[in-house]
Amino acid sequence: MSKRDEYISFINELKSISPTISDEQRKGLLRRAVQQHNITVDEAVEILETSGLVIGEEINYFEVLGLSISEFEKLSEKEITFRVEAAHKKLYSESLKAGGRPRADGKSEAEWRTVLNQARDVLTNPQRRQEHIGELNIKNTDDTSQSVPISSSNAITKPQIKIEDTVLSEHKGAVNSVAFSPDGTSIVSGSSDNTAMVWDVLSGTPKWTFVGHQGEVTSVIYSPDGKTIASGSHDKTVRLWDANTGELKNTLTGHYGAVSSVAYSPDGKTLASGSHDRTGRLWEADTGELIYILRDHSNWVSSLVFSPDGKTLASGSYDRTVRVWDVVRFYKKHILDGHKNSINLVVYSPDGRTIASTSLYGNIHLWDAATGEPQNFMAGHLSWFNSLSFSPDSSTLACGSYYGLVRLWNITIGEFYSTLTGHKSTIKSLVYSPDGQILASGSTDKNVRLWNLNSNHDAFDSPMNYF
Repeated sequence: MSKRDEYISFINELKSISPTISDEQRKGLLRRAVQQHNITVDEAVEILETSGLVIGEEINYFEVLGLSISEFEKLSEKEITFRVEAAHKKLYSESLKAGGRPRADGKSEAEWRTVLNQARDVLTNPQRRQEHIGELNIKNTDDTSQSVPISSSNAITKPQIKIEDTVLSEHKGAVNSVAFSPDGTSIVSGSSDNTAMVWDVLSGTPKWTFVGHQGEVTSVIYSPDGKTIASGSHDKTVRLWDANTGELKNTLTGHYGAVSSVAYSPDGKTLASGSHDRTGRLWEADTGELIYILRDHSNWVSSLVFSPDGKTLASGSYDRTVRVWDVVRFYKKHILDGHKNSINLVVYSPDGRTIASTSLYGNIHLWDAATGEPQNFMAGHLSWFNSLSFSPDSSTLACGSYYGLVRLWNITIGEFYSTLTGHKSTIKSLVYSPDGQILASGSTDKNVRLWNLNSNHDAFDSPMNYF
């Protein structure tokens, strides 16, 4: 593919995400054409003019109504709707009273009222509001420049990942979960198409597909010995598959709601599952016998994870709390309370010292795993973080957002040092390879991407594969 064709392909992908761009974004695309695709400005202008991209104004609907994104973080949907409706009513009434007087921004009052109505409709719809927040974040991220360095003399500044041209895709639905095999040579992905797939990491080709679930596959995990893959599903079951043959070994039943999360203990003897029935269940991994039911959450259990020593288990819930359980003597050790919204995911750092949890509107909390005390708080995308993964050395926390961005955080100072772009929509799952040289991501765009983080290569220039 020629450099010109690469640029056209990039523009077409951009258009599929956002058909309208600002004048500043147009300038950035022209710079990209010259710097990354080695084509002239005149050629780039011609491509942009024939692409169908619309050069338009950037409308921040929060600013239109005199509101801010940050003030929404602590509000319920009911409170958000009330505040938006009140702001809209006040400004709409003022516009009606203004009559036919010209506005300073050049719009007529009728045009302004149309914008006010659009702002109200977007901000009172949770999904459209999050998409708008993501668009505002994207517009503030110039993907033709270097990623923003952290405020440290030891910070490592690396180029931002660009969108590639070839996408290898097999799943027919959103990819909800990804997990590496213990040896790092294979990866399994669970999807809304009701299947799980195992892939060869080196070639990016599928090995086999697990078919049997009657609902979307929400969570997948390898057993520590690499011989079994567990999958949880909306069909309320956990299925155990032979990782080497793809054959079904066992089906665990008992949950009364969708299974949202599965996790193996480090010794592989216990399997945990979390469910919309508000419980966590511990199973004997070899036999599938139920060991214990964790009951305390008042809403869905969205995520479960064992500590590296296997003695405790953390559960995140839509009740906005994380609970830490002693799974040797079966009692609740801590309640981690601080999130203002539903918790999407909870993870342990590999060194066992930190628990990280993420919730609606992009908030990440770090907790002392031993005491349950809060350590740090990070807000990056001002959008959902749907996924988190610690690097094997516990120094970096990868965070996947609602709008398809991956950010890498230095957790020592709580700031990000690079942004990875490429996915077109929500990132549902992230996981580091055992050696820390590859980061895998699964997204609602139906793709899995493998980002090569090996420092001996141009790791942040492009993903290894995505499929």
